[in-house]
Amino acid sequence: MSGLRQRILRDAGQAVVFVVVGLAALVGIASLVIDGGSWLRTHRQVQTAADAAALAGAQDIPNQTGARATAIDYAGRNFSGIAAPTVTFPSAGEIDVVASKPVSGLLMPALKASARAHARAQVSVPLTLKNVAPVALQSTEACFITDPACFNTRVTIDFDYSNIAPGMYGLINVECYSDTSSYCGSGGLGGRDLKDVVTNGWPNPLPANKWYGVKTGNTVGPVDQGLRDAANLGKTLLFPIWDTASAADKTFHIIGWAAFVIDSNGVDWGSQNKKLTGHFVTFIATDVAGGGTIDGATDFGVHVITLTQ
Repeated sequence: MSGLRQRILRDAGQAVVFVVVGLAALVGIASLVIDGGSWLRTHRQVQTAADAAALAGAQDIPNQTGARATAIDYAGRNFSGIAAPTVTFPSAGEIDVVASKPVSGLLMPALKASARAHARAQVSVPLTLKNVAPVALQSTEACFITDPACFNTRVTIDFDYSNIAPGMYGLINVECYSDTSSYCGSGGLGGRDLKDVVTNGWPNPLPANKWYGVKTGNTVGPVDQGLRDAANLGKTLLFPIWDTASAADKTFHIIGWAAFVIDSNGVDWGSQNKKLTGHFVTFIATDVAGGGTIDGATDFGVHVITLTQ
């Protein structure tokens, strides 16, 4: 009887060991599941924060001081518990953001575990642009991104300088462009269509680094009304920028884009005067490809921002 009792006690002790081991295994598995899920949720949040901070900061490039401050402020304001991210600039047109956050769970806090994420945004000049108004500006009259004080400063643009031939005041034929100045002739949209395109822009993408023919015909009335409509609506007009014009071929060489807001009474476009009063602004274009260099030669404040990492 004594031997039977000892065997029962021994078996019971072994069972307790198995139960303890099994419970420990279950707790471990549960911890892994809970902590793993917590890490994944936290990592997604931190990655979202890094992406958003990089995109927000990129809007201030090439002002790296402002871009860094914006990225850090945006992450802190919009994503709780995330420490101030580390912000660096791999190049003049790129911003890197590294963010992290402690991970909650069963074991993670004791291990001081954290989720870490990295994002890189690139700023470039659009190689093509949609919704362009067919009123071309000479590059010397526009704001360059290297002169930030130029933007949001009231200015009057006189289009007399772009009168390359009688009656041709920088209006381009958006339907005709080429690699050579002699390919496209004059012509283009009719009056009503011209007015609407001046106000709302040409819906198709137009490429830079091309020669555009001039727009001829009865343009004063349609252009004047289109510009006044844009001013009354407070619209940002996207103007093509030219560096060279050919009076013989009646063409403009377009190298980039500028964004301009006309004052409510800033249109003086008649048979004698061709003037606009307002201010240049920076502008983030969407639904177009970037790729142009951020520099002082062809960057007039219209940018494309993309996440590259």
